[in-house]
Amino acid sequence: MRTIQGMAPAGARSSRKATGQGGIAQNKWQLLKTIEDIREPLGLKGTSISLLRAMISFLRVDQVDATRDDGHICFASNASLAKRAHVSIQTVERHIAKLVSLGLLTRRSSGNGKRWARRDRHGSIVLATGLSLLPLAERYPEFMRMAQGHQDHQNELGRLRDMCSAALSNLKAHLMPANWDESLLSKARNLLRRQPDKQALSDLLDEITVEISKITCAEPDDLRGAAPEIEGHKETSKTQYVKEETSFQIEVGQNQMERAYPRLCTELRFAKNQEDCRRLMDELAGHLNLGNTWFSIKDLGPALSFMILGYLLERTETINNHRGYAFKLCQDLSNKSLDWRTLLKKPRSK
Repeated sequence: MRTIQGMAPAGARSSRKATGQGGIAQNKWQLLKTIEDIREPLGLKGTSISLLRAMISFLRVDQVDATRDDGHICFASNASLAKRAHVSIQTVERHIAKLVSLGLLTRRSSGNGKRWARRDRHGSIVLATGLSLLPLAERYPEFMRMAQGHQDHQNELGRLRDMCSAALSNLKAHLMPANWDESLLSKARNLLRRQPDKQALSDLLDEITVEISKITCAEPDDLRGAAPEIEGHKETSKTQYVKEETSFQIEVGQNQMERAYPRLCTELRFAKNQEDCRRLMDELAGHLNLGNTWFSIKDLGPALSFMILGYLLERTETINNHRGYAFKLCQDLSNKSLDWRTLLKKPRSK
């Protein structure tokens, strides 16, 4: 797990106010949601989040506000916090120390170490000591960047995991059970059941790819015939076309697209603009459960993304695993073992 450096409480003791400066002020529940999103890179357990939620619930305002003590200071006792978070007082003390060390809280201590609130004759809090939640608002932009980075990291792990699973299925499809490398299969199963890091997944993918390449070199004809007939991988070879082109240079006429992919064209008929069209395609990819394979497909360019999605939709009733199928198409198009013009062919009649 990635450790977080530079989480010094000094950053939480900024003198900036939490209102009126660069959008620092945030709804207290939104701040909590952001911390929940980065719980893993921060190294926080669920108990710390529950305790933070309890502290926030004691604030009587919705916005964390530096201009008023009741806008950022939780003066509830450890006993009250323990009761609301459903943990022991000792647990509260331990997790408060953790939150303070990460700069998510600061302490405003009284002379006797107690937390209290001084009120005026109208009952409004004019002075309080306790735990300040102001760092959550002050460091909100930092936490948002961290959340985005963590999400990108998780997406990359998901993409690698999908690639490993698809490559493993591809390897097993080309081997008889008696020829399976049990040590590699066992390693892959154990790794994919856990939460491996990026390096471990990359190494596994390399190992599987090497095994596939060995089979490719030994039996190229058998491999070409191993794919389901419906995929059309045998229909057109890239050797029939001399001209080389990148995937971003592919151009296909609208009439060709409508003839080849009537279902997709129907779905996108009411798209208002290109952005709306991309959004609808993302939704269709989600409906087909393409997962992170869709990100790899989009890397091939807009034309191939459209063609692959349209190709899948036209054959959706006959495809058992859309994600694995899409991964194979993406892989074959990338290594030029499949020519993109094959995707324009109509499905074979049953």
